[in-house]
Amino acid sequence: MEIRRLNFHFAGKSRKFFLKLNNWHHTCVMLASHLTSQRQPNMTHYAIGSVKGNFRLLSKLLEQIHFDPENDCLWFSGNLVNGGDESLEVLRFVKGLGKKAVTVLGSEEFRLLAIANGFVEKTADDSVDDILNAEDKDALLKWIRQRALIHHDSKLNFTLVHSGVYPEWSFSKSLTFAYEVESVLSGSNYLAFLENRQQGQTRWHEKLRGWKRLHFICNAYTLMKYFTEQGKLDFQTRGAVEQTAHLIPWYRRPERVTANLNIVFSDDANFNDERVKGIYPLSSDGVLSAWKLSETPEYISVSEEQFSPAECAA
Repeated sequence: MEIRRLNFHFAGKSRKFFLKLNNWHHTCVMLASHLTSQRQPNMTHYAIGSVKGNFRLLSKLLEQIHFDPENDCLWFSGNLVNGGDESLEVLRFVKGLGKKAVTVLGSEEFRLLAIANGFVEKTADDSVDDILNAEDKDALLKWIRQRALIHHDSKLNFTLVHSGVYPEWSFSKSLTFAYEVESVLSGSNYLAFLENRQQGQTRWHEKLRGWKRLHFICNAYTLMKYFTEQGKLDFQTRGAVEQTAHLIPWYRRPERVTANLNIVFSDDANFNDERVKGIYPLSSDGVLSAWKLSETPEYISVSEEQFSPAECAA
């Protein structure tokens, strides 16, 4: 579709029309990238929570679900790295799955990128040295930068994100806003984006521009947990819903526009909430969990306590 070549044959309003048409075409291509590609009709899909560098626990979970790379597809909800000491193994494994894995970005992927590019100092709590010293470091970091913030499968009728979908955004806006960040992160200006990371903006409005806009979108997808009664995001509070007075989990906001979606996300806040229709949290409270995505989703989890003494010593 070579619209750009035709632009120069038109003047004034006609040329502007074709420029807009060209942009619309690229937007359609962008939105399609968030949606599922062709897949085998009988393929089983599993959504997996925050692995956090624990390849051994991931292996245990895959063993429990009898993962078959020929017939199964894994959805990873971000935070593949940091926490455990096997972040490199996790990244290489997930990247190596190719089209049999879908990965959205979490807060730890952004932290890794910031550390790797010198914008954030590594602390004693960070366990990413194996990635930073790896021969394939550049390829792995580039692969991370090319991941999405949201993924939707219309046939399965499930949407995957790390933290959640901002309550005021429609489904189409959620995709479009995510692409604003993804296009910068995967492009040549990603260093400026990482250098200007901030959490100061706690409320969305359409007039946000520049870095404030991009970082609010990024934070909504990767750090959102609770809202205050005044409608502001609280990025810091974690813990069970019953212990957080005057705060509301993002998915319980009464005006949530995407209440019709089935949303799978990493419950790194440990909400420990009652069942909410269309909401599928992946617990990370001492476990690695998964949802088997189907008309009647099945919850599966494994913990370190399930390892035998021999496995613990390995």
